[in-house]
Amino acid sequence: MRPKCWLLAAAVALCCTACGGVYRQTFTLAPAEKPVSNPLKGWAPWCGNETEDFPSTLAYVPLSWRELEPEEGEYAFDQAEQDHQMDRLRSQGVRFVLRVTCDVPGEEEHLDIPDWLYEAAGGSWYDGDYGKGFSPNYQSPAFLEAHGRLMEALGRRYDGDPAIAYIELGSLGHWGEWHVDTSAGIRPFPKQAVTDRYVEQYLAAFPHKKLLLRRPYAIGGAAGLGLYNDSFGQSGSHDQWLDWIDDGYLSSQNGEALDGMPDFWQQGPSGGEFATDRDLWDYVLEDYDAVLDYIRSSHTSWIGPRGFGSARLEDLDPDQRALAAGRVNALSQEMGYTFAVTRVEVSQRKADPDLQVTLRVENLGAAPIYENWPLCLELVDGAGQAAGRYVADGQVTGWLPGTSTFRCTLAGSGRLPPGTYELRLGILDPLTGAPGIRLANDGEVEPCLYRLASFEKKY
Repeated sequence: MRPKCWLLAAAVALCCTACGGVYRQTFTLAPAEKPVSNPLKGWAPWCGNETEDFPSTLAYVPLSWRELEPEEGEYAFDQAEQDHQMDRLRSQGVRFVLRVTCDVPGEEEHLDIPDWLYEAAGGSWYDGDYGKGFSPNYQSPAFLEAHGRLMEALGRRYDGDPAIAYIELGSLGHWGEWHVDTSAGIRPFPKQAVTDRYVEQYLAAFPHKKLLLRRPYAIGGAAGLGLYNDSFGQSGSHDQWLDWIDDGYLSSQNGEALDGMPDFWQQGPSGGEFATDRDLWDYVLEDYDAVLDYIRSSHTSWIGPRGFGSARLEDLDPDQRALAAGRVNALSQEMGYTFAVTRVEVSQRKADPDLQVTLRVENLGAAPIYENWPLCLELVDGAGQAAGRYVADGQVTGWLPGTSTFRCTLAGSGRLPPGTYELRLGILDPLTGAPGIRLANDGEVEPCLYRLASFEKKY
C-alpha cells in the first residue's frame, strides 16, 4: 500500500508557474523536530563504556604509545583495536575519535611510552597533584624522530579508514592535553617552534582526516584544524578557552604569546570532554542553560569521553530521570549539524526537458558537517515504482548554520514520460552506501530517506 500523501500533513505550500517554455513548481516545507543523534556528532563515550540510555554514533579511543609500539618498529595495531573493542563497535556503525597519549597520570608509578623510547629520549618521573607518572622529554630529537615514524605508521593504518571520524593531536603533556605540571618537577612545556613540528607530523600522516588541537596555535589556524576542550562546561576555564580562540593568549606553559583561531569551527570541528571537578549530572540538573550556551558558542560537534553516552540514568533519583533524559537529548540535538530542507523547486524546459532541482537547506545546528557526503535524489513514478536515482556532490561541508542552496540537473530525466512523480532525498553514508543522516523533516519513507515533494512532469 502506498503511504498517504504527506504534503498535506507537512503543510507544504505549492506554487506553479509556466513562462517562456519553463514549467516551475515550488514547495515550501516546515522544519520538523531536530533528530537526537546523527553520524559524526553527539556523545563520544569511552570504547566499551557506552550505554543504551542515550544514543551515540562516536566512541573515544585513547591509544598509548606503549601499547602501539611495544618494540621499536613493531606496531601492535591489531591488539590495540581488540583491547578497545573497535571491531565490535565498527560492526554497529560507530565511528572513532582517536588520541595518542604518552603520559596519563595514575595512582602508581608507570610508563605510557615504550621502554626502548624511555631509554633513548629520557624525561621526568613525577608524583604531583595529578598523580604519578613519567613526562617524556618532548624536545629530545630522538623522541621527535620516533614520533614522526609512529605518525607515518598510524597514517598508513587509519588515514584511509572511513570509520575514523576525528583525530586529536594528543601526544604532548598529561593526557595528551598539551600542558604539564611544572610544580611536580617537570621541565616546562616546549615552545611553539618545537610543537609545530609535532603538528606537521600529524598533518603529513593524516591529509584526509579532521584533526583537533587542545589549544589555539597559529599553525592550527593556518591548517584549518579543529579544537577540543577537556574542561567543557567549567565556567572559568571554558570562558577563558573561548577568549583564547577569539583573541589569542599568553601561554602559562611556555611563556609565549600565541595566536587565536577565530572562526576555526568553519573548517575544523569543535569537541571536548566535560570537566571532572563535579558530578556529571550537575551539568544538566543545575547548569543546563549554561551548558547549552557553551555548545552553541563553542560550535560543538561532540562531547566525550566523559559525557552522557556513558552516564546511566539509573544513577539518578527516580524523580530526576525524566528531566535529565529530556535535557541530555536536547543537548545532543544542538550539537553539530542539523539539516532541514525548507524549499524545493522543480523546473523543466520544453526545449531541454531534463528536470532541474533546487533545494533550500537550513542548518539548524551549531556547526557544519566535516565530511563531504554525497546527496542521493530519487524519483518515484505515480505507480510507486523507482524511476531514477541521481548521486550528486552537494558540497555539504559548506552548509554552515543558516541557509544554503543546492542545485542540480537530473541528467536523463527528460526521457521519462509526463506524469506525477515524487522527489526523495538521502545523504549517503560512505560506510554503507545508503542514506545515513536524519533530517529535521517529515516524510521519512525509509531510514534517512525523505519524500520532499510530489510534482507534475509536464514535458
